[in-house]
Amino acid sequence: CSSDLSTRSFLMAYAAIHLAYDGYDYPGFGRGAKLEWSWMWPIILRDLLATWIICGCWDYFLYFGFGFKSLKEHLAKYKINPTYPSNYQILHDAAVTTVASLTGAALEIMCCYCWSNGIFPMGDLDLMANPIRNAFFAVTITHFRIPHFWLIHRGMHPWKTERIPDIGKFLYRHVHSLHHKSYNPTAFSGTNMHPVESTLYYSASLIFVLFGLHPAFVLGCIIDCAVGAWLGHDGFQWPGSGDYFHQLHHANFDCNYGAMHVPIDKWLGTYISDRSELKKLWGSKKAGAEANETPVHPPGEEESKKEVQVGRTKPVQSKLGSAKAPRHASP
Repeated sequence: CSSDLSTRSFLMAYAAIHLAYDGYDYPGFGRGAKLEWSWMWPIILRDLLATWIICGCWDYFLYFGFGFKSLKEHLAKYKINPTYPSNYQILHDAAVTTVASLTGAALEIMCCYCWSNGIFPMGDLDLMANPIRNAFFAVTITHFRIPHFWLIHRGMHPWKTERIPDIGKFLYRHVHSLHHKSYNPTAFSGTNMHPVESTLYYSASLIFVLFGLHPAFVLGCIIDCAVGAWLGHDGFQWPGSGDYFHQLHHANFDCNYGAMHVPIDKWLGTYISDRSELKKLWGSKKAGAEANETPVHPPGEEESKKEVQVGRTKPVQSKLGSAKAPRHASP
């Protein structure tokens, strides 16, 4: 439930602000009026630790079974794409995601500076001063950020237009294609983004600045963006998130730009439920893997030599994958 996800993100943010600091010592409450390393480094360290603990532990569990072969084999039958990614891809995505988390930390640092100097408005620090409004925003963080995500995400894919320059094709080639190198994503792939894209992605948090809300809502949105992307890319039906909707996007590129929490793709006609619908969506225009001109990560060496048995039939897998596999990048 998206309301549960929003509430989880808000509570994590509230704890990070009021429990991790002594009383009201959070930098956004005044201490951040000057850009000083003494208050910035804890924010950076917190974000990096969260990135590696959440993504690292989740990927190590799902893809390596915590080092137990029997556990890995048991989980394999729940993997949406039966092919496993290479260790190179996981390490690559971990490195890029680390940089992306730094852009999220930079946005929070900027907000703390602006709150402390009165540049950004801040609501009453007592959430009970306006409980109905605060409760509403606490359960709708995800709903507010998804339209923002759809807009920037759709803008960084080819627009497939001839009347005006295809800016989306340029942005895809030079920015968003880095994310799509992870054709077969893991948790670390969630924010495997070019710094331009990750900054735009986390800028959804500024929506809550416009409402003059408690900093927990802004930080909650940053957390929701991060954790939502990490778990949404884990690639497993169970115990993962089972985000088949976004797996179709990674496999077929030109569809499902948003998320099912707010069905913008259904409203605007960019939704598909399996690969066969891609042709209906774009007609005679090239789309999907055959239209992708940028390389993706190759599968793991072990998995490329054998077919992994995961309890799925080949027709089901073909609905996920593209008719023509995208070309692979060399590690």
